[in-house]
Amino acid sequence: MLITKNQIEEVLKYRFNEVPVTSLYLNVDPAKNTNEEYIKNVKTLLRENREKLAKEDFSREGYYSVLEDFDRIALSVEAIKGHNFNSLALFSSSKNNFLQSYELDEPLNDRLVVDYFPYIKPLFTILRRKKRYIALLFKKNKLRAFEVYGDKIKEEIDLFINSYFSSRSNAYIFINEKKYQNRLETEYNKFLREASNEVLDLFMKKGADYIVLGGDKNIARDFVKHMHSYLQEKYAGCIDITFDAKDNEVQKEVRKINEQIISEKDKELTQRIKGELSKDGDVCKGIDAVLKALSMAAVSILAVEDGFMAPGFIDKENGLLYADPDQELREKASLVPVKDVINEAIDDAIHQGAEVRIIKNRELMNSLDHIAAALRFKMSA
Repeated sequence: MLITKNQIEEVLKYRFNEVPVTSLYLNVDPAKNTNEEYIKNVKTLLRENREKLAKEDFSREGYYSVLEDFDRIALSVEAIKGHNFNSLALFSSSKNNFLQSYELDEPLNDRLVVDYFPYIKPLFTILRRKKRYIALLFKKNKLRAFEVYGDKIKEEIDLFINSYFSSRSNAYIFINEKKYQNRLETEYNKFLREASNEVLDLFMKKGADYIVLGGDKNIARDFVKHMHSYLQEKYAGCIDITFDAKDNEVQKEVRKINEQIISEKDKELTQRIKGELSKDGDVCKGIDAVLKALSMAAVSILAVEDGFMAPGFIDKENGLLYADPDQELREKASLVPVKDVINEAIDDAIHQGAEVRIIKNRELMNSLDHIAAALRFKMSA
């Protein structure tokens, strides 16, 4: 299953009423883990977190709710049989009668987090890297079209199986070579135009993000010239692959293109932030500055280094986040500690309509203190 933004928001919009929620990520890839192995892994996670639970500052009600979460998690994992997914994401808050799980194609590291809010960073990382592609492979008289989304690939076998242009040698046996070549060129251009229209329909029907071309490089180059202007805006480049390539080969090449696009966008964003910082522009860096920007709904794009975590606090009265509040704030009854205030910042940014970027290349976040933002407006000092 491929996680969607709506599914993440289903978890985020739920109100847990100051009762802890348990978030589990478990690698159950059948190619790497047997049933016994991942059951053993989840039992280890549960045992380790039971030992830590008594030290947490949860209410009696919250404490017993988490213990029940652990039992529900163990039963849910033991019930997995003959599956074809690679990871399980599960969120439980027993006191709230809340249980939500997602079967994911993406392999994830094992992790269990107990906090007042669901731990959603891994889901958002997956979401950001999942883009839908239409991959076209050309040959002299054929066109293969694929829909590629994450680890899923589907060939649209009904698209241009038969030739749209051919030599038709018998029909032109008595006309001169020049007219014959002109007719071939006319039919070739007709094929490219009609192919462009069909591909546009397919692209829109699938709600794709990008289009890539492969197979015969000359035909692919000519097709680009005939592509609808909308498709040209979504054109992500050529893949070095033959017309007869297998599905896994197409996936591999599309994945390379996708990683390159993400890397280029991340580089462009971080360079922009660094440049604006030097000019005192509409950007900020560091936990305190970013949390202040979120409190003012000023964040347009939030950039977070992959894996970066930091403890902090949330004020239940107004939803404001703090990394290190002053003594006066710490004494407020409504101030609740959270294990990862970055996770809450991502949640807050999503609710404010900001774009969230999880930056895998840590070098790009050098000098940005692990977290930064492009702003909708400049904040006063």
